[in-house]
Amino acid sequence: MKPRWQHALSWALGALAATGAQAATVAVDVGHFLAKPGATSAYGVPEFEYNHSLAAVIAARLAADGVAVRLIGHRGELADLHARPREAEEGGATFLLSVHHDSVKAHQLTPWVWRGRELAHSESASGFSLFVSRRNPQLAQSLACASAIGAALRAAGLRPTPHHVVGADGVGRPWADELNGVYYYDNLVVLKYTRLPGVLLEAGVIVNRDEERELASPARRALTADAVAAGLAACGVTSGGGSAKMRAD
Repeated sequence: MKPRWQHALSWALGALAATGAQAATVAVDVGHFLAKPGATSAYGVPEFEYNHSLAAVIAARLAADGVAVRLIGHRGELADLHARPREAEEGGATFLLSVHHDSVKAHQLTPWVWRGRELAHSESASGFSLFVSRRNPQLAQSLACASAIGAALRAAGLRPTPHHVVGADGVGRPWADELNGVYYYDNLVVLKYTRLPGVLLEAGVIVNRDEERELASPARRALTADAVAAGLAACGVTSGGGSAKMRAD
């Protein structure tokens, strides 16, 4: 019996074939904003900075393949989460990717001092994860694309993190595709309030000191961008070729 994500991938590809593939515009959403920049990394860098840098590399990689890209939230001023999927739809996007970097629960953090700053780190988790919402009307394609991106990340030598999964205390997120690091997170605003297929990517765990150093490197960002491009092509969102366009909010 095929895993659910493989059925979803087959469905998505079949739907695209039946309707005729249209030119893709991928909305790349920079997670968080300057006033509330998300998690603080082990070395004291706001998550927004990591999200911004990786989103730019992903956008450039897709544009190099001839995919039209719309950057959302890259100026760091977009506080309204509901505005993000709305901008993607109004901008003609056919897919929404929200770019983030991960942390852990507060009780898993260990205080430490780095260059005179009191910070926190955790070595309890590392790796990527992807999220889809069952409240998204395009769940089948969302899941197919999340799984395809996860498979491409694994093929590139990265591994998913299991630390979001539901534990004995019932806290966490259920697996949608364990092999490829995909979870269900039904109430994510950017995913449940859009009519587009959408995926949230946690590229890695920035409170893990070793992984943060990797995530800050151009090589890791390029590898992640390549995997995203490969995954979106594999799930039928993009096909490459043509002239590229990039727009920003």
